[in-house]
Amino acid sequence: MEIKNFYLKKEVYDLNDLIQNTESYIGGVNNQFLVEFIEENRDELIENGTLMVEGSIVFTSNYKGIGNIPIFDDLSSIYSYYLNAIEEYLDNGVGTFYYPSQPIEVVLKKEVGKKTKLTIDGDSLVVNEQVLIEALINNSQQFFDILLNQLKLKNYEHELTQIEAIKKCLLENGQ
Repeated sequence: MEIKNFYLKKEVYDLNDLIQNTESYIGGVNNQFLVEFIEENRDELIENGTLMVEGSIVFTSNYKGIGNIPIFDDLSSIYSYYLNAIEEYLDNGVGTFYYPSQPIEVVLKKEVGKKTKLTIDGDSLVVNEQVLIEALINNSQQFFDILLNQLKLKNYEHELTQIEAIKKCLLENGQ
């Protein structure tokens, strides 16, 4: 299981152009490229201490990926929504949300054994539950740690506190 996020370097006005010319829209899939992009465009991308970058989180398992182009929205909100979905999943066996500005549904659902079905906009992956949750938590923590500590965006302290609470819950439940 691999999780990466991407960000959009420019506004999308035509989804077909985005799909056909992906490289002209997509920023690097590593966080250092994201930091550089934000620093270079800080005035346009940060509003009242909040990051305003569109992107997505892409999940890949056994050479199948979901969450990729043309699925995107506010990147920091998507990460936050995944954290909320993990909490809901751990409590109920199902966690759901919609992307902040698009009718894209995400579902985390407990399957038989130690498997979890992740569905994004009707496209699914069935993966090992522990691997998925650990990867999501680690990626979220790296992302929000960069926002808080490298980019000095204090609005994201809550998410790091939430991640620590989820980790504590997992430890207490032997996961």
